[in-house]
Amino acid sequence: MFYWKMIKAYRSGAQKRKLRQLAEKKEWTLLEKIPRFSDFFGHKAGYRQPALEGSTGGTLPPTLAQELPTEEGKYKIRIVDEQTIKHASLSQLDALAVDTGIGSTGKNAAATTIVNNSIDENLDAVHATLNTLPWPECWTTEQYIKFKKDNNWLFVASGKLGCIVCRDVANMGHAKLSGCKMTLSDPWVGGAIRPYGVTKSAQQTSLRKKIHDHRTSNAHNAAAKVLDDQKAHAPKCALHTQVKQQHAGMCKIFRTAYYIAQNDRPYSDHPDLITLQQLNGVDTGRVLHPSVACADIIDHISVEMKRSLCSSIIPQQYQISVLIDESTSLSKLSCLVIYLRTTFDVHVGPVTFFLDLVELGSNDADGVVLALLQCLTAHGFTEEFLKDNWIGIGVDGTSVMLGRKAGVAAKLKTRFPRLISWHCFNHRLELAVADAIKCCSEVNHFKSFVDSMYALYSQSPKCLRELAECASDLEVQLNRIGRVLDVRWVASSCRTVRAVWRSYAALHSHFLKKSTDFSLEGKNKAKFAGMAKNLENPVFVKNLGLMLDALEDLADLSLVLQKSDVTLSTASKLIRRQVQVFIARRECDSEFYREACEAIASGCFKGVRVNMSVNAGKQIEISKCQFYQALVDCMYDRLLPDSEKQLSRAVEALDPSRFTTELSPEFGESDIEFLCSEFGIAFNEVKFAYREYKDSQGAVMKPALQKLVNCVNTIPVSTAECERGFSKMNIICNCLQPGLTVKHMSSLMFISLCGPPFPLWEPLKYVKSWLLLNQGPAASTQGPSRKTGLQDEGATMKSMWQIMEKIN
Repeated sequence: MFYWKMIKAYRSGAQKRKLRQLAEKKEWTLLEKIPRFSDFFGHKAGYRQPALEGSTGGTLPPTLAQELPTEEGKYKIRIVDEQTIKHASLSQLDALAVDTGIGSTGKNAAATTIVNNSIDENLDAVHATLNTLPWPECWTTEQYIKFKKDNNWLFVASGKLGCIVCRDVANMGHAKLSGCKMTLSDPWVGGAIRPYGVTKSAQQTSLRKKIHDHRTSNAHNAAAKVLDDQKAHAPKCALHTQVKQQHAGMCKIFRTAYYIAQNDRPYSDHPDLITLQQLNGVDTGRVLHPSVACADIIDHISVEMKRSLCSSIIPQQYQISVLIDESTSLSKLSCLVIYLRTTFDVHVGPVTFFLDLVELGSNDADGVVLALLQCLTAHGFTEEFLKDNWIGIGVDGTSVMLGRKAGVAAKLKTRFPRLISWHCFNHRLELAVADAIKCCSEVNHFKSFVDSMYALYSQSPKCLRELAECASDLEVQLNRIGRVLDVRWVASSCRTVRAVWRSYAALHSHFLKKSTDFSLEGKNKAKFAGMAKNLENPVFVKNLGLMLDALEDLADLSLVLQKSDVTLSTASKLIRRQVQVFIARRECDSEFYREACEAIASGCFKGVRVNMSVNAGKQIEISKCQFYQALVDCMYDRLLPDSEKQLSRAVEALDPSRFTTELSPEFGESDIEFLCSEFGIAFNEVKFAYREYKDSQGAVMKPALQKLVNCVNTIPVSTAECERGFSKMNIICNCLQPGLTVKHMSSLMFISLCGPPFPLWEPLKYVKSWLLLNQGPAASTQGPSRKTGLQDEGATMKSMWQIMEKIN
């Protein structure tokens, strides 16, 4: 009926003239029959509906159109209201079934009154919006539908054409094109293609040519291929995204566990750190939160790191040295700490790193050898590899390690003939100082007096507080007084003697005050008075200066020898230089000894009057010449023995400072040949490289000689790293983690000592290896999740917390 009403409206002359004028303006050809709905209302529907850009259309919803059967039951009349026409798509309008029969009566005839709206208003809206067609003006609706059907990639906007395929590919960005480089047409991407020409026919021809050229262009076809590939790989991309998200969640858990190991924190911190991250909005999954999971993660990281290091050593056939030491942990377990020294980069040189901590079943030599070889085998070092590449072992001076017949080193040499056993230089230095003190018994009196001061202030906090007050009154620096010349490193003795030197005035002031304190018994007052007199004694002042000079040099030498990168060449040179210094000091005065002598001559030392009339008593002056000569002799015997002279002399041949202009052409070649035989290197390859090395004054070192130098530097001259390892073990195995097993301690020590700093560590590699071992991911839905409920702290604490959180 709506259609019939429209026919009726165009029967009037005014409406026909209006339609004819509009057709002439738009260069339309009037049809003999009344046009379809789409010719009048299609542009409006296309303007509102995206179906014009390729929608498949479809039937109108039941709320917008109803089909009523006629009396005859043969025809259907579609009742359409004005809102349906406005919101219908082009294909929906074309699909509307229109019945030209007007003979319907009854209910159907009554239903036709629904569309009894003003046709004039609808026609005015049609005329007003014809100028805003979405497709080019030179196209009819049928032409647009045809081109859209033939080219499904076509889209229209404001009378212009564009390419959906090129637009979508351009929106992907260069990072998502998988390395494809293509030049897309900007007008087609932006929907800016318009017709050219004056006449309608010329404009249609230009559009046909543009569409054909673009459809056959390489850029369009390449863009279409990119979209097809993307659709084909969509499932893989979805799986990759899911795996990537899983890895990202687990990396957060692994970083937390690594932080705990790096900072020597207990496993029990792991759940709290996870809760902290969750409160900060970080998604950490639902499992791998307990402290047990933290221990497993740290063990896994440690094992993977060790495997990476050992797998890089074995294929390259790098020479290795082993450093071992035996001690007892805080948990009363006898453990063997094992360090490895090898070369990872020929230009950097050898590196010493912690390998493992193993529990000893027996403390004798056989037990140590068995535990050591089992550890090396577990890390992939075979018997053949060790025979060819194990060149040195560093130990302390105990009889278990260095026994001439049944020691660990002797037993290992029977299986590995090339093995060079080395007694730690730091332990030898301590033995040399102890031997020198035995030769000079006068030092024992000085040691006894300093130990008495240590006992006084370490056992009485009251005396220590009073000493601090005296130091504050005198404006002098107070240092901690410890033992001197005991089992600690010589640097510790140096710190104690330096503390007495700097706190001399405060000590004397405190002793005088205590000697006149009426609250003390007469015996104690006499003790403090005697200690004050000892300080005033000029013999003690001279001994103090002499010991401070000697111990400072010995401490500096000990600290240098404790460095992880010290080599045999450097250590031998430093030891010989220090011996020469001590030889010179037999005749000349050093810094602190000279200052002490000048103070005695002036009668005042650090503001304290030196009482020249006081009888020396037990304070016996240490003979300077005898003391330094004893140090020289003992250092020669301990640190430069005859059994090592050949090796030390051969190593000196690699020192460029010995290459003078008047050098013999064959200088050092016999020493280099000896080194090559020791390390199993062909001398013919090294000989020419060494000659060029001499000619260039050490500037040019070829790979053959570099390999020999690295072998020499791999010899472990100090086991100070093992001592640091035991210190780290005691820090980790503290009161917060008393029940740690040896395996867990080893993992924590390795990450703390050898792992990269926390900000530089990348956990993705270890997350993937964790998943390959069928371990559960952090986002797993299987298994119980951690309970996050806080423990009940009692109503009293909760009431106090509520007051803290209350907003004023």
